[in-house]
Amino acid sequence: MKFALVLTLIMVLLTITLALPAKGSTKPSLKKKTCVKACTDDYTPVCGGDDAGKKISFGNECVLANYNCENNANLKLVSKGECPGSQGVRLS
Repeated sequence: MKFALVLTLIMVLLTITLALPAKGSTKPSLKKKTCVKACTDDYTPVCGGDDAGKKISFGNECVLANYNCENNANLKLVSKGECPGSQGVRLS
């Protein structure tokens, strides 16, 4: 019984140790984005688009900026209001 308890404790500690990222990790998935800022709930929709014709509606310009940062995108403000024919509005 004691052996099983000690073995379980060792396995738990080993799992925790291996699951934690190393300090200074360069893996992109482990780096936290510092570009996200809190946007207001103000609903002033805008249409953002890129040179390839991709268009997305956003709740406001702040949400558009966060989207660009989070997705390494370069959508620019195309017009005020929702994009024509959009399938919804990204609010956060």
